[in-house]
Amino acid sequence: MQYILVDIAERQHFYPFTLTQSLASCRVGIFTFKERWEQYTHENCGVYTVPYLQTLYEDNEFLHSSESLFFINVACIPSEKLMKSINSLNEGEKLMTAGGKWIATKTKERKISKILLAEKPPIIMEEVSLVLNQLQLLSCHSKLIERDFKWVVSQSKSEPIDPSNKVINKDNIFIEKGASVLCSNLNASEGYIYIGNESLVMEGSSIRGSFVLGKKGVIKMNTSIYGSTTIGPYCLAGGEIKNSILMGYSNKGHEGYLGDSIIGHWCNLGAGTCNSNIKNTAGDIQMWNEFKGEWENVGQKMGMLVGDYSRFAIQSSINTGSYIGVSANIFGNGLLPKYIPNFTWGVIAGYQLDKAIEDINNWKKLKGFAITEAEKQVLRHLYQLNHH
Repeated sequence: MQYILVDIAERQHFYPFTLTQSLASCRVGIFTFKERWEQYTHENCGVYTVPYLQTLYEDNEFLHSSESLFFINVACIPSEKLMKSINSLNEGEKLMTAGGKWIATKTKERKISKILLAEKPPIIMEEVSLVLNQLQLLSCHSKLIERDFKWVVSQSKSEPIDPSNKVINKDNIFIEKGASVLCSNLNASEGYIYIGNESLVMEGSSIRGSFVLGKKGVIKMNTSIYGSTTIGPYCLAGGEIKNSILMGYSNKGHEGYLGDSIIGHWCNLGAGTCNSNIKNTAGDIQMWNEFKGEWENVGQKMGMLVGDYSRFAIQSSINTGSYIGVSANIFGNGLLPKYIPNFTWGVIAGYQLDKAIEDINNWKKLKGFAITEAEKQVLRHLYQLNHH
């Protein structure tokens, strides 16, 4: 293992998703950040994150080795040009953007401060694409789907599209082996459509690209999906969805609207749940920034950010520009609060840790999984932070 993906310098800008995992594991488009980097490095990349999350990543031998390694800012979007610049680094050299963002270092050091600072003057690299924060995951979404789709097409051949479907621009549609898509409308005139391995698109669904359906994902009957949308692996989707990301293992299985939103892993939106993505006044939206601890302007259109393991009761009405933390069990009348912290019960604090872990495990069992000891440790750490 020569390449280590580092999120420590950037992760606080991606809350709530990086509270429970490294940015390397977050999915935008067909692939996670880690999977995308591995396509360029041609090897399994290590992950270097904060201590309480490091236990989730088993390839930790590099932390105790003394060999020279390439440490890379995982928030960078990989390219052949960038990979060439990284590989040409000598011991103690680092790459930075003209604006002062750290890109990569080659070093034997393991202390994060020494990796980021490096001993030699930085080599400046222009034209590097970085995802700066969680809201940019939405704004760069369609470009990443396009990039990922072209990579998939370069590696393999699509399965034939069943003639029961109504198809526009079939060259921009890719169907993996084991997927079932019947009696649906697939319009790839404005963006690419990717249907993942062993996934299911039920009859009557209408999909406009750009769109990604991950492995074993399910689109229920008569679902309406607008680009750019990613429904990650093992997700269930129904109703109306626009410009949104479900990172993986989450459900929005029933009628209701989801727009301009990012949903983490193992979340559930009850039947009839809808979010607002524009104010009645069409004015600017204020959204909670968990890292800065303040409200900030996020523009005219924004739905919600939902951390891993959070769930909404049926008929939940979610306010414009809502920030939802990790492991919240949400129910309440009328428009819900715009800021719902970690371990909320209803709309107030009080979700007990043991109960939260038990409930998460129940949800995982529904998809054939179980909560791991490492995931429990992460939740304990976050719970203790919340209850200081």
